[in-house]
Amino acid sequence: MTTANEDGPFPYTTHVWKNPGARSYFKGETTGAVAPTGGYVVLPKSCWDKVGNIRGTRVIPPDDDGVSAVEATVTKGQADPEGLALLLAHAAQRVAADAGCATPPLEKSPELAAPDGMRTTDVGKVCGLPGFSLPDDAVLTGVAEPGQEQISKGTKDVWACDLTLAGSVGAAVSFTATSDQNMVDAVLQDTHGFRKLPNSHGIAAVDQAVLHCAEGDVYFAAHWNREYASALSDNHDRVSKVRGNTFDNFVASAADLYSCPDVTLAES
Repeated sequence: MTTANEDGPFPYTTHVWKNPGARSYFKGETTGAVAPTGGYVVLPKSCWDKVGNIRGTRVIPPDDDGVSAVEATVTKGQADPEGLALLLAHAAQRVAADAGCATPPLEKSPELAAPDGMRTTDVGKVCGLPGFSLPDDAVLTGVAEPGQEQISKGTKDVWACDLTLAGSVGAAVSFTATSDQNMVDAVLQDTHGFRKLPNSHGIAAVDQAVLHCAEGDVYFAAHWNREYASALSDNHDRVSKVRGNTFDNFVASAADLYSCPDVTLAES
């Protein structure tokens, strides 16, 4: 277990934190999630410039755009999600109190929303979203075809889906939509590489977007594993277009989850 100063919406954009659709997310005000292999709690925003990384006996100060968190990694066997969540919550409380940034308060006994079980993907309703399908270019016969999916949707502010594709390379891609304010703030700290969308509907970058929706900003993300990205590169000259069209399809279908505006994200 350690503290960490992460970049942006780290749970949904890095290879370290895999499979957001397989996590149990904290209900309530605390931003966090656990799985049998590890978990995290994001500290209150007032801690982000106070809590850095612990590496061995060294403490590395936080950077200006970092997100502070308490993280746990299970190196042998698997952890009980409820027990791990309680341990993380207590550790986060202690870290925030010691750093003098314990507001807003962190919950002592977090309630978790467990993910759904694995199921076969409906090619016309991927991740259970009406109208969401993978573009033809994103489906590689015998290599990466819709197979199974797992969804975590038990909290009001996080929806996530892991799509495991059938085929020879072990391809996978995850999709996330979250209105969690900590994650939205994490994105907006550094918008380098994002472009403004027409009609002031939000901002977008490769595989990421923040849309101005009915009840506030919502962050959308897609994360491709290396095997899927490599297979697409082997089969297409313009992988960015394939990924962009896939992400566009996802956001167009997921926008109804949060009453978001209709936008086109894929660039020609």
